[in-house]
Amino acid sequence: MQRLQPASVTALVAESASDVMALTSPPQVCLRIESLSKQFGDFTALKSIDLEIYEGEFVCFLGPSGCGKTTLLRAIAGLELQSSGRIIQNQRDISKLPPQKRDFGIVFQSYALFPNLTLADNIAYGLKSQGYNKARIRERVAQLLSLIGLEGSEHKYPAQLSGGQQQRVALARALATEPGLLLLDEPLSALDARVRLHLRQQIKSLQQALGVTTVMVTHDQEEALTMADRIVVMNHGVIEQVGTPEEIYRHPVNAFVASFVGTMNLLPVEIASASGVLLGSQPVACQPHVLQPGAAAHLGIRPEEVVLFDQPSSDAVLEARVVHSEYLGAFMRVTCDLLMQDQQVVVDLQHTDAERMVIAPGREVYLQLPQRYCRIFAEQER
Repeated sequence: MQRLQPASVTALVAESASDVMALTSPPQVCLRIESLSKQFGDFTALKSIDLEIYEGEFVCFLGPSGCGKTTLLRAIAGLELQSSGRIIQNQRDISKLPPQKRDFGIVFQSYALFPNLTLADNIAYGLKSQGYNKARIRERVAQLLSLIGLEGSEHKYPAQLSGGQQQRVALARALATEPGLLLLDEPLSALDARVRLHLRQQIKSLQQALGVTTVMVTHDQEEALTMADRIVVMNHGVIEQVGTPEEIYRHPVNAFVASFVGTMNLLPVEIASASGVLLGSQPVACQPHVLQPGAAAHLGIRPEEVVLFDQPSSDAVLEARVVHSEYLGAFMRVTCDLLMQDQQVVVDLQHTDAERMVIAPGREVYLQLPQRYCRIFAEQER
């Protein structure tokens, strides 16, 4: 057996320590947004936004129309100049730089391809403006066409492609110059559902393969939940919550996030204790909270978390009557009127359970709201 010399041992230990540090060191910040605000006359589109985006992650800005998500993306790109605050990319302050001086590629909802240029020329547009030689351009164009599954199509024109194919070419053009940041402005919203599903899988796979830091604007919660490493939920120009898809869905910080991402029952309640509320006159156990007894609040529970019984049970605390059922493919969504309160609760059931219990309008049922799923939100969030 060959013995390691002391110098070799030292080098090996140093290498191992380096590997451990690489595994345990915090992710590098690619983009930092500090106290960013944007006014359009008397209207404030963004209110003191603070956000860090890490190297190689896929972040979605999610929110309703007019929440400020597109304005924030355009500020990052330099297409809108912020009223105050800073944008720092890889430790470089880009706050006042014009778009052409910033390191990003962008894909718009409308594709924005040049109709009079071939696919090869569309993809090569940025490469030519940066002075790449012809051989390198041909190599890069071929590489990107292969990546998006359109090899051999370099001489076609955009009008000869489907919407999904055009969007893939727009993506390839944005990636051609190997930008440090990829910006996607609702890139799938103009496509039909089937193409959208396929293309979002392709975009995510391509992003992971290339490791490019990506920011996407969307109002589609399903897109955000399936594509993002982290979701930034926005409303009225502020960030409501930042977290992984699971954190946003399972642990929403307020009633807005709870109701905007997924379906949520929000039931008016009165705080009774640190882990209990009154739903009408009915005591209900809930997750611990900090609201004071007597305060008005909302109890939030998702339809798939409610347990429905077709017979009285010691576990069920609420009597209800089925008023509507809706077939949604993978499950049945059942709307119930609570008999003791003027409120409704929505329950998602597997088809086998709905059939076994003969769930139909008019049927009396019994509901359990498991304590671990009963989230409490203050009545006034803002």
